Amino acid sequence: MNLRPSVLRFAQRLFLWLGIATLAYAGGTAAYVDAYQRYQSWKFEQDLTAPGGNKAEIAQDTADLREGDIVGKLEVPRIGISVMVLQGIEKKTLVAGAGHVPQTPLPGVAGNVVIAAHRDTFFRNLNGIRPGDRIQVATLRRTYVYIVDSTEVVDPDDIQVMESRGRAELTLITCYPFYLVGPAPKRFIVHAQPSK
Repeated sequence: MNLRPSVLRFAQRLFLWLGIATLAYAGGTAAYVDAYQRYQSWKFEQDLTAPGGNKAEIAQDTADLREGDIVGKLEVPRIGISVMVLQGIEKKTLVAGAGHVPQTPLPGVAGNVVIAAHRDTFFRNLNGIRPGDRIQVATLRRTYVYIVDSTEVVDPDDIQVMESRGRAELTLITCYPFYLVGPAPKRFIVHAQPSK
């Protein structure tokens, strides 16, 4: 009796089912993230237009926020980025949206507001950003407009890009290079200053 054909058939079926399961997981995750972003964006817009609303309860400090709480909405119109910003940078948070890096100030507070997202999801188009581009960060308090002044590529352990330099600024962080599959060896940084 030759076991080889039956082992080969079993391996083929196993890999077929593993492939189907992987595609189903990826498709399910993408559908969840799309639905989550649409719902949170709609809810955010409703809160913005609500008369009086709950603006007295808006977090003014990162200590008032928990991982996954909504911070606001980030948009870069020229390159088509529009994403809800959540507090924190844990894996589940960065799957659902962009993450506001803890221990950095919230928009509207002096210092360096730092927001991170994955290069293969929400910050996919960030490779097309240029100096002079407008970045809008809307919170329930107001919308803050920043103008990109530079970009750079740094090592992952180069955390000085997140330090405050005594002025209001915005820093966006994602992995680099954009086309690489798997863990990236560098970080792509966007520096922006408040619009005057």
